[in-house]
Parts: sequence; structure tokens; C-alpha cells
Amino acid sequence: MATRYHMNFDGCIPFSDTGANILLSAAAETTWTVPGASKDKYRASFGCATGSQIWVSLNGTATVPIVDTATDTYNQEFLMPGMCRYVKGGDVLSFISTGTPQVGVSLLQYEA
Repeated sequence: MATRYHMNFDGCIPFSDTGANILLSAAAETTWTVPGASKDKYRASFGCATGSQIWVSLNGTATVPIVDTATDTYNQEFLMPGMCRYVKGGDVLSFISTGTPQVGVSLLQYEA
């Protein structure tokens, strides 16, 4: 069972019992499927080292930008340490980097 998302005390949140640890290899896409059904909504918190160059895509294929080219993207963002986004069970997160960084994803289930 996923940890329920609930802030307590002074803005603290609980440790998550659902997530992933990923070690990327250069230029290789790695995917992770969010557990649960589409009715399950989560706050996904991402962790990585400052200076890591990681792209994350929701339900698509993460791509590394092409030099001197502006490319339109859909549901893809540059991953920043501590970044949070909402996801649903069954969503697929795609990661790619030009280096070999480590990425952590921690899920907290949303309580309506």
C-alpha cells in the first residue's frame, strides 16, 4: 500500500514506501511505470544531484536536446533536484541523460 500524502507538524511529510531508484547510463532511455490504477493519484518527488543533466517525460519518450535547436516538447521537463509533479497509477516516466546520474522517485498517494 502506498504512503498517503498528508502534511503534518511543520510542513513535514512521511517517508514513502513506494518509489524507484534509477542509475542512468549515458544516452539510454530508462522507464518506470507508476504502480496502481489510473484512479490512484500521487505526488512524485524527484531526487538527483545538483548539476545532473536529466530529462524526464510523462507517458512519452524522453529525449536529449539537439545542439543549437529549439525543439517542441510535450510533457517533458528538465529534472531539477526536489522537483515534484502529480502522476497517476499506470503513468510511465521516461528518463534520459548524457551522463550517468542517479535518480530517485518517491511517491506519496493523494488523499481526496
